[in-house]
Amino acid sequence: MENADLVPDAETYAAGDTAEILVDSPFSTGTGLLVVAHNEIIELSTFEITDHAAVLEVPITDDHVPELTVRVEIVATTERTADDGTVLDDIAHRPAYASGEIRLRVPPARRALDVTVTPAASSVKPGAATSVTVQVNDADGEPVDNADVLLVVADEAVLALSGYELLDPLEVFYRSLGVYLSAQRARGSILLENPQELLAAVGGDGAVPTAAMAVMADSVDDGDDMAEESMADDSDVADSGLRTSLSAQDLQIEVRRNLDALALFDPEVATDADGVATVEFEMPDNLTRYRVMAVAVDGAERFGSTESSITARLPLQVRPSAPRFLNFGDRFELPIVVQNQTDSPVEVDVVVQASNLMLEGTPTLGATAGKRITVPANDRVEVRFDASTSSVGTARFRVAAVSADNADAQEVSLPVYTPATSEAFATYGVLDSGVVGYSLVAPQDVFSQFGGLEVNTSSTALQTLTDAVLYLAEYRYASADAYASRILAISALRDVLDAFDAEGLPSAAELDAAVRSDISELAALQHGDGGFGWWARKGISYPYPSIQAMHALITAQNAGFAVPAEVMNSGRSYLRDIESRIPSDYSRKSKDMLSAYALHVRTLDGDRDTQKARGLWDRRGADLELDALAWIWPVVGDGDIEAEIERVFHNRVTETAQAATFATDYGEDAYLILASDRRTDGIVLDALITMAPDSDLIPKVVAGLLANQVKGRWNNVQENSFI
Repeated sequence: MENADLVPDAETYAAGDTAEILVDSPFSTGTGLLVVAHNEIIELSTFEITDHAAVLEVPITDDHVPELTVRVEIVATTERTADDGTVLDDIAHRPAYASGEIRLRVPPARRALDVTVTPAASSVKPGAATSVTVQVNDADGEPVDNADVLLVVADEAVLALSGYELLDPLEVFYRSLGVYLSAQRARGSILLENPQELLAAVGGDGAVPTAAMAVMADSVDDGDDMAEESMADDSDVADSGLRTSLSAQDLQIEVRRNLDALALFDPEVATDADGVATVEFEMPDNLTRYRVMAVAVDGAERFGSTESSITARLPLQVRPSAPRFLNFGDRFELPIVVQNQTDSPVEVDVVVQASNLMLEGTPTLGATAGKRITVPANDRVEVRFDASTSSVGTARFRVAAVSADNADAQEVSLPVYTPATSEAFATYGVLDSGVVGYSLVAPQDVFSQFGGLEVNTSSTALQTLTDAVLYLAEYRYASADAYASRILAISALRDVLDAFDAEGLPSAAELDAAVRSDISELAALQHGDGGFGWWARKGISYPYPSIQAMHALITAQNAGFAVPAEVMNSGRSYLRDIESRIPSDYSRKSKDMLSAYALHVRTLDGDRDTQKARGLWDRRGADLELDALAWIWPVVGDGDIEAEIERVFHNRVTETAQAATFATDYGEDAYLILASDRRTDGIVLDALITMAPDSDLIPKVVAGLLANQVKGRWNNVQENSFI
């Protein structure tokens, strides 16, 4: 198949034009099919190729807006060639085919409405009544009666901040149609003889056998099927005051309160017989430039739009720049810009009157403060007033600027919020015998109106885990590690939590029901190989969630919860063969940690593999990360190795007089095993309690963990669960 080039005689066309298209054919002669389409096929005709060319004429109408698709299909015969490209002169010509397509642009010039919008005045006072006149004419300049107009007047500053630009409705409704013409041909079913075989079949007189002639004759039969499918348009037609006054030396000062960014939005403006519509409205009190936007529609096909502007200004302008909100106890500066729009310098008195604010230098709440400044001609000066909040609620202030006969005033209100922060301090110790005394110093700068000092004591640090358990109980993401983390925490702590009856926690029955539900959901994520995925049963198993899932299920089973036997048996096989389940691109540290974790979980299930644990120590020794060492410490069953592991913990701890923490580094692999330093602290603490219950590190690690809580919990489900 070859290409036919189509060359139009113009870039664009209008209704009434006739487009002339030159067809440049790769064949000297042939028969062509012309297909003209606009949402559907509107013309099919044939034409002849002479001397490699043909000129086609396509009449253009208004219905063809915004473009036409013109396609040609040409059938002919051409020389046969050998494999090396040599023309075979003694063989009958083969059937040939070419096609080409072009789009003719027909802009909607006749459908464009000429819209003009004229404000009654280009400059007005804020709050003044004004009007906008809209004129709508058609493409011939004639007025359009009863055209629908959308009129919007909005603050230019707000529009510029969002980068808003008014869309041209003609571009919206007459965008490229995205039409596709698909041709289905029977020509692909024609079988052509190999030219070399045809040469061999030619007799001594150069004649072609009758059978070969018949095949070639059929291949150029005028009955060739070129069925054209109708085109589908896949493009979507898109888119598209209360006033008060102040008095200063008998000068009435209008206070600007209505600072609405939208001055007018009227979607139902209709033009009269002269194509004119006038809309009256009242300006807000802003000092700014407003963009006036008008979009006109006539019927279903004609559109237009335009823009203009109105500026709201005063000879003397005052612009306070208040914060968006305040908190109780805030101290701040209130900047005020005074602008002189006249051609002479002026002396200006600036006055601030506040409600629920204390102005610096004033004796009482709600007093008035003032300053006198000089503002050069056509210039501005900033003046600042120091202020502080008085009470929670709404703070209001009124700013006035007065100079001779010119004055301006604006009123602003903003919320004052209650402080929402609280601070908690904790101290810990070990009570072996007798009495332990602690001195408490009340925190300074406390707002007694909103809070106070609370002192709580507990015989166990477990009392501080309420928020962590609540976080796990309410965690909403349905992942394997989330289910496993919640099962681990509640299975381990439910007796303690029930005994202390911590405030806000669900009942023991509710916690048990949550564990049973999580066991069912977690079991449903198990794959055929015994492993688990992160989110769904389909896909591959991942080592870390698989080991943690079995950790949770074994812990739950040991706590008396029912777990399906087939789930446990399949998971046990996965754990015993964990090394073959770890992807090869995992780092050495990650592989060691996963192997150690699997050994720990197997031990909890009564399948202690001391030989494998010792082998891991022999290969890696103190190079193992701390959580991996903590996992295998109870498993190795060798006193010398156990002493060495304990020594590593003492050597690698970060210790202060009150607390102790540990750190690990898995680099870029950390996300694969959800590693974190706080989780490592919890894992090491568990190992210390098991293997060295008299260690001085235990209370320090507890203190370090509790000191790292934020809002009563740790950073994620992993940390909260293991801690």
